[in-house]
Amino acid sequence: MRNYFWLIIILVLTVGLIACPAKEQTPEPTDQLSAGNGDVQPVADEGEPVYGGIYLYPLDTDPPTLDPAMVTDTVSSAVVGSIFDGLVKISPDGEYVHAIAERWGANPDGTVWTFYLKDNVYFHHGKKVTAEDFAYSFRRVLNKDTASPRTWVLDKILGAKEYLAGTASDVAGIKVIDEKTLEITLAEPFAPFLGLMAMSTAFAVPKDIVDQYGREFASDPSKISGTGPFILRTWDRKNYLLLESNEEYFDGRPYVDGLKYLIRTEQVTRLQEFRSGNLFHTDFPPELYPDIKKDPVESKLVVRRPLMDVYNLGFNCQKPPFKDNPKLRLAFNHAIDREFLINNVLGGVGTPSKSIVPPGIFGYDAGLEGYEYNIQTAKDLLAEAGYPNGEGLPEITLWFDSRPPRPDICQTVQIDLAKIGVNVKLRQLEWDPFLEAVDAGEPEFFQLTWLADYPDPENFLYVLLDSKQWGKLGNGTRYSNPQFDSLVEEAGRITDQAKRWDLYGQAERIAFDEAPWLPLYYNECAILVNEKVRGLEITALDRAPILPSAEIEKVWLVEEE
Repeated sequence: MRNYFWLIIILVLTVGLIACPAKEQTPEPTDQLSAGNGDVQPVADEGEPVYGGIYLYPLDTDPPTLDPAMVTDTVSSAVVGSIFDGLVKISPDGEYVHAIAERWGANPDGTVWTFYLKDNVYFHHGKKVTAEDFAYSFRRVLNKDTASPRTWVLDKILGAKEYLAGTASDVAGIKVIDEKTLEITLAEPFAPFLGLMAMSTAFAVPKDIVDQYGREFASDPSKISGTGPFILRTWDRKNYLLLESNEEYFDGRPYVDGLKYLIRTEQVTRLQEFRSGNLFHTDFPPELYPDIKKDPVESKLVVRRPLMDVYNLGFNCQKPPFKDNPKLRLAFNHAIDREFLINNVLGGVGTPSKSIVPPGIFGYDAGLEGYEYNIQTAKDLLAEAGYPNGEGLPEITLWFDSRPPRPDICQTVQIDLAKIGVNVKLRQLEWDPFLEAVDAGEPEFFQLTWLADYPDPENFLYVLLDSKQWGKLGNGTRYSNPQFDSLVEEAGRITDQAKRWDLYGQAERIAFDEAPWLPLYYNECAILVNEKVRGLEITALDRAPILPSAEIEKVWLVEEE
């Protein structure tokens, strides 16, 4: 490592294909989400990259964990992604590309996957990475003593469920062929398997370190050791994390000398620090966006990217008054003026939702027209549901978390529903208790957001709406339809992309007719980026201000002219 690093700190899916990288061959979507109003500014990347400097990166909270097996949130995912690597990763344009695996292949039915590791990958403490490290890491996730909340990422491996239940002493589908070759056998074909391998749950951790320190290995900077482009040096809880560039990184050392995550919980504070030069990118309050667009300097610093990110409200389909009453759920949907919400609450950032699977992703159905804003239609449906003009309908409580702009969004929904005679009470909670309540099935009407884990409709339709996924597994609405389940489960097992497209389309239209969700908008990542930043590429799997999929190791800094 460079011995002057600290001085600087002080100063500042393709099943059956044998080759990789490879792009999933899918029918082209007939429509793509536009990036807004034509005012999208790309981050400049002119000139040759230069080395040096510390990237100042905002976090809106302290990472709950830096253990890949325990990550469930975007903040932890962003930091963990800088320290660790998996076999594959998702490129900014949505392709599965190499990380530690230099290539991979699968047998014709997609049940046996073979990954061939690169020869030049080392953990930060100097130990060479082998196939055994991945076998150990996968078993660790599936070991019930680890208590990983994301065992579902790996439970499709043959024998995983038996190992997790304690009825088997090993995972039958994990086989180390040799030092550089790992073979994974699935219990049955799973088309988006590479997407699972790109998640932080499937990152490699060092057996010698984890065995020695247990859970402590991921909380102490002197113990944590990954393979990633940055090395954790300091973690000042609730204040900042300081990472040093890994000069031995297998994909080439980062251009910046280090990465400093600054924990700033308030959006306005982040904007102020950006304007002072203390952050190199930031989100901003939506209500300020019209003024930012008019500013001759800041308007040139705006970067916007459509995301595979949806903001919805959910109905608990197992609790009255929404249980067995799709017409009531449809009435609510037709009562909401999504255009007004986006333009007046979100500052024009976002696009009205017309589908469950968002644009830009395989399986997006451009033929869905969404739920038209029509007060009369909403009133008619409300009467058909048994509540003419809202008579007899009990007060509905809408639950949501406190982070902006969620309260303003829900207040707008409250006002719209009042126009058809529906009385809505608002209940605001902090994120953790809110999530616990939804997982337990307590709210009858609640906020429901989802940023894709990987670019496949399975991650929306199966994870969020299949009846096997009730509660904390993803289906907070507790929606259940056997025909829907059959379609999405079959689509996940087959490798013919055209057939998958058709099956997912049939399933989505069933769910849309029964309306377990009240879709509001497809989200965009809208940030300001310092003019000295080059090479920053926002992906469709990012979310402001956290950019869990952006490759900071490819960013460089230039001095202002």
